[in-house]
Amino acid sequence: SYSNPIITDVNGTRLLITGLGDGSVVAVKAQTGEPVWQFEIAKRGINTAVVMAGKYAIVSHGDENLEGNVMGMVAAVDAGSKGAVTVASAKWANKGFEGGYSSPISDGDRVYQIDNNSNLEAFDAETGRTLYKKSLGANQKASLVQADGKLYVGTESGHVYILMPRGEGVDVLSDVVL
Repeated sequence: SYSNPIITDVNGTRLLITGLGDGSVVAVKAQTGEPVWQFEIAKRGINTAVVMAGKYAIVSHGDENLEGNVMGMVAAVDAGSKGAVTVASAKWANKGFEGGYSSPISDGDRVYQIDNNSNLEAFDAETGRTLYKKSLGANQKASLVQADGKLYVGTESGHVYILMPRGEGVDVLSDVVL
């Protein structure tokens, strides 16, 4: 697994949350390593980092789901959960989103992630509903960066995009080829 862990405070407890090589995302107490919750979501390792959107841990993968034959998922888990988390107990789960390389980011209201086909997808952080999808038209595995209200992304073909998200879409402010 290549997932980067995050550390966050939940209900007065400092948690380390990360994806593992067994296809699960786990939360453990940062000071002791004591397990708090585990969400088994994929048949292969998790390569994407977790991001917080309010009290929810946003998790994703682009491989086989444990249930059914649909590939990929992005989901929201209450970071204050205890024990085994399932798709049914998650706040929301959007199966079919293949986000296996680029990690999600959130502005609190929306979750943004680039799928394995180089599409930027925006989700409502509360419901998981897809707000829009924007093709970036180039092979891309890097995670987005968010700053100054804009999204920045570089592609494997040398494109660097500066994007301005809005309610139901995104404007391309700059597309430079290096």
